Amino acid sequence: MITISVERSDREGGREPVLEGYEVPIDDGATVMGALLHIYETSESNLAFRCGCRNRDCGLCAVDVNGKPRLACITPLKKGLVIRPLRRLPVARDLVIDRRWIMPFLERFDLFVRDGGLREWPPRLSVPAEHARLAGCAECLSCLAACPSFESGREDIGGPYHFVKLAQLHWDPRDSADRRAQAAQLGIARCAGCRKCACPLGIPIYRAAVAPLAGGRSERSAGD
Repeated sequence: MITISVERSDREGGREPVLEGYEVPIDDGATVMGALLHIYETSESNLAFRCGCRNRDCGLCAVDVNGKPRLACITPLKKGLVIRPLRRLPVARDLVIDRRWIMPFLERFDLFVRDGGLREWPPRLSVPAEHARLAGCAECLSCLAACPSFESGREDIGGPYHFVKLAQLHWDPRDSADRRAQAAQLGIARCAGCRKCACPLGIPIYRAAVAPLAGGRSERSAGD
């Protein structure tokens, strides 16, 4: 058995954040997610955290582990880990992030392929490699937690997640909307000299999303 610490809180219920220690079993292949499930199943059935696929695909289990955003399902369990909710994001309770702001953002910027992107479909669409890389985004929001300039609650300031979603369509040959203008509206200019975007899945956020939207490479391939 080893001891780890988990931040507990209930903002709506008036419970301020406090670290609580728990003993959890450890063996080969043990993960942070396994430890949270053990705590939930054996001693704290009111521990709030999210999980879905448990295989790095859904992004719901993202938490802060020793000060860095990580996916709990693939993060090795070690003695003395301190597990908190993702930083810079609104916390609902314990390790659960309030994600209700995501849908209004998607609706505000029409984040879908609009009609008229291509008048005639080519025999085969040729999609840039950047599009494929960005398509791997699990929407875990870890990139926002790692962004030094992101401020939750401000609609005029975006972060890496916002720019990834915009860039997914920027690189889509069917999309005709000006995603660069939308990125500028969200203040992407301040990201030019930062390059601190971090993704637990290894997506090159700055190279594939921020730089092109900020005025770098913009070539798209419509098909051949």
